[in-house]
Amino acid sequence: MGFFAQHGKYSEGSGKKFSVAEQGIYICALIDCEAVQGKSFDDPNVLEPNFKWVFETTEVGDDDGQPFRFIQYTKTYYGNEKAKLTILLDGMVGRMTNAQFGALDIEALKGKSWQVVVGTRQKMNGELTNIIETVKPVKVAATKPLKKAVVVADDIEDPFGED
Repeated sequence: MGFFAQHGKYSEGSGKKFSVAEQGIYICALIDCEAVQGKSFDDPNVLEPNFKWVFETTEVGDDDGQPFRFIQYTKTYYGNEKAKLTILLDGMVGRMTNAQFGALDIEALKGKSWQVVVGTRQKMNGELTNIIETVKPVKVAATKPLKKAVVVADDIEDPFGED
């Protein structure tokens, strides 16, 4: 029996691991937005409500064919132009009033495709992770009408034709 088998323990980890994507623009789906508790910025011993936003790529994946997953945490307060929640939602749906914010339907947001601009950052422990920079709706390109084909006159001689 090996050293690690005698003294160590194997753990599958806390959940599914997702690969770190290269920085760039990805088409994603909003998979989840859940209310979670997070440490207060002012006092790390105090927990306060946060939103955990989870986006997954829909068109590209890692080497194993798994989607990339991007997570952003925001506070629950909307309105202040410097607040992460305000910045995120303004990019997704535009500036809202208090009534519009209160009526915002999370299921409607989940039903759309999002253009997510992703960067990379190195954590204090040296691990590389993705960060969400901006989220915007995917613009569907308007189709342009086809140009009419140019009619070629039959009386033009083919310069490469055989005599």
